[in-house]
Amino acid sequence: MRAIGNRRNAGRFFIALVAGACSVTAFGQAEFRAMWISRFEWPSATPSVAQSNLDNAMQDLADNHFNAAVLQVRGQADTLYPSPYEVWSPLIGGTDPGWDPLAYAVNAAHSRGIELHAYINTHTCWQSGSATPPANPSHLFYQHCNAANPAARDWLHHDNPTNPVQFSESDYVWIAPGAPAFQAYIRQQILHVVENYDVDGIHYDRIRTPWSNQPSFDPISLARFNDPQSNPDGLDFTAWTADQITRNVRDIYAAIMAEKPWIKVSAAVFNNPTTAPTAQHQDGLAWANTGGLDICVPMIYFSGGQNSTWDTRLQLWLNGTSRHVVAGQITSVGSSMLIDQINVTRLRGGEGNNVFSWTSFTGWGQYTAQVYQQPVATPAISWKDNPTTGIILGRVIDGGGAAVVDTQITRNGSAYTALSTGDGFYSFLLVPPGTYTLTASHPAHSPQNVANVVVAAGQVTEVDIQFGAVLPPVIADVAPDPATAVVDQEYTVQLSLAQGTADDWDLVSGPPGASVDGSGFVSGWTPSPADDGQMFDFVVEASNTAGSDQESWTVQVSATAPCDKFDLADFDAYAAGQSVLFNLPRFSGSTSNDLALSPNVAEVDAAAAPFSPPNAMRVEWQYVDTDPQRWMRLTTFNGAQIPNPTIPLDRPLRVRLRLDGGALLVSLGIRETGASAELGEDGGTGGTIEWVGADSDVNGAPQGKLLEGAAGVWQTLIFDPLSDPIHGFTGDGNLVTATGLGVLEHLGFAVLDSPGPFTLHIDDIDVLCGLPDYGDFNGDADILFADYEFFNDCMQGPDVSVAGDCLAADDNLDTDVDMGDFVEFQRVFGPAR
Repeated sequence: MRAIGNRRNAGRFFIALVAGACSVTAFGQAEFRAMWISRFEWPSATPSVAQSNLDNAMQDLADNHFNAAVLQVRGQADTLYPSPYEVWSPLIGGTDPGWDPLAYAVNAAHSRGIELHAYINTHTCWQSGSATPPANPSHLFYQHCNAANPAARDWLHHDNPTNPVQFSESDYVWIAPGAPAFQAYIRQQILHVVENYDVDGIHYDRIRTPWSNQPSFDPISLARFNDPQSNPDGLDFTAWTADQITRNVRDIYAAIMAEKPWIKVSAAVFNNPTTAPTAQHQDGLAWANTGGLDICVPMIYFSGGQNSTWDTRLQLWLNGTSRHVVAGQITSVGSSMLIDQINVTRLRGGEGNNVFSWTSFTGWGQYTAQVYQQPVATPAISWKDNPTTGIILGRVIDGGGAAVVDTQITRNGSAYTALSTGDGFYSFLLVPPGTYTLTASHPAHSPQNVANVVVAAGQVTEVDIQFGAVLPPVIADVAPDPATAVVDQEYTVQLSLAQGTADDWDLVSGPPGASVDGSGFVSGWTPSPADDGQMFDFVVEASNTAGSDQESWTVQVSATAPCDKFDLADFDAYAAGQSVLFNLPRFSGSTSNDLALSPNVAEVDAAAAPFSPPNAMRVEWQYVDTDPQRWMRLTTFNGAQIPNPTIPLDRPLRVRLRLDGGALLVSLGIRETGASAELGEDGGTGGTIEWVGADSDVNGAPQGKLLEGAAGVWQTLIFDPLSDPIHGFTGDGNLVTATGLGVLEHLGFAVLDSPGPFTLHIDDIDVLCGLPDYGDFNGDADILFADYEFFNDCMQGPDVSVAGDCLAADDNLDTDVDMGDFVEFQRVFGPAR
């Protein structure tokens, strides 16, 4: 255990003098005046050209009273500086150019009084508009991001467990943030820059997932998400993915502070901090507020002055964190607008502005005349200059010195659980001065306590933790025992360890065809009809170098799988006025522009007669017009009650609806989360969405099942993923996940012939075991008088076409309900048999 002090070097003294000489702006305070300089603007295979570009850029900034250059030096897992780990960028020739561009850039900036912030893309492995792989076979792409090689795509972003994505958003090859080895790797790349160059800051970009609005379903991430050891807070997959990036940011910050605590760490982040954590898994406010970021640079890349959306987005950041906020701008809005936005930033109390980018900027004279009249310093950073907290970091290793990944480390006085990553690294930020005990736990080892860990303000305390011998495995009991297998359905069970880890799994005994894989997953046996009623014994053994354990259980074969209807929502347990399951009609950004501002209601209603007392849900909205592209997305996304409910993909979902007037086309939106939660529990918000019951769309409006209004009449719609049409909303028209589970994401209501307003009541949303038998129109497993009343209402005679719910009464499928159908109804009439 050691305390790491402030190892400043003498080269910092000159820069401090230059900055300190001019510390007041025209409006009375220092500010960050930065400009992005991308990797497409300065490099060249000709050294003199690249050096001239760097000199010209730094001189432009100095002459026009900027004070920071955010210079891109790593874009796609290759570098614009000599690295022992990564290849040279083709932008500078693809081979050693014979000089050090980053060292040259640091000197060019500092000699002119400009701070140099090294701009690094973190989660991108390669980029090519023509989808061409790198020419250099030593590129990281061929080690971890090559979709064509199953042995070399472990870091690659996956759309589903079997679909690695090679090129996607912005033509990048994206890296999955949940791979511990990658987390250690990117920290290593950043530390190489920190340790070898006198940069003033480290600036992250592309530190997120692509715009597909889903986490990566790569095998490593899925396994870790489903393991409580690597998901200690029990997060859903979307939150877990965002948390993986947050943890990586915190670890990198701790490592930087151990080397050079004066370095400023910043990130280019999406401009809306409320949506980015789920859409791009980028929680910039969490990075800042948990101590992993000094400067947030939201990319507010659009026009707008005071009281505009631009202003609102800036204020979301300023109100969300006490760390520095520097407004990101783009030159395409024009120099006058850029100047207006600088004034808005000053008015709101932001710490400055950063504009993208150097070669497209034309406002030099306007800036020096109107906003940058004098040279100034960058703002002081109080938590660096006068720190009140410290940092704990270290590595977790086993008895042989190897890293132990996903060790849970806790400290007294904090509810936070740190996790060791690919090289065993862990960290705690913002630790109050004091003396602590750390506890490290991992199922493969006996817990370790480290007492008397002393933390001082402004100090980094290093605490390495070494485990002893590996524990032997103990297999958790299989429950229930006996278990049930179903004829003609493969029997599977995932075994888990209550202690230790397993180097090997072996099936000691079991029925013919059964096997166990390296993760303890038992499969391969499908009982035949001859096995009905028989009992089969399984014995599985797990072993490692410390010992072994066997688990035995019995499986009884049944002819049919047990199934119970699952009541997803009946709204009866909630008070009138509460928001349950569904958000307001205008909540979804996908359809809010299709709807009038009012009415906008989705709440529990006890006044109207429900399908099943005492409550139902009442929804009110109106379309802006009758354009067929108009629809309303009634979404469950992170709702206040029953958010993102998990449903199976192989069972029908039934919903009771009462539409008092008008007509709508109704579809069911299922998000392919691959959830592992119980039915009805929160299954997360990551994954693409498919429509069930819609066979097409009109400019994005799903053309689903017809629901015709009938005052006071409850109608039933059943959506069956196995028989209804499937149409892609954000997905590909195929409804499939690794777990066979997804999320009821929304009900879609497309306009038909009236804009409304509409009043819709919703009640009793159920997951059925299968489609109801003919005649069981209310789905209660009996065919009795309630069903007869429904049939009688629908029976209009021969050659009178029926639609909507009454199609269920058309047994012979001749589009009418007549005596031919009544004959069959009479045959099945009666109680459940």
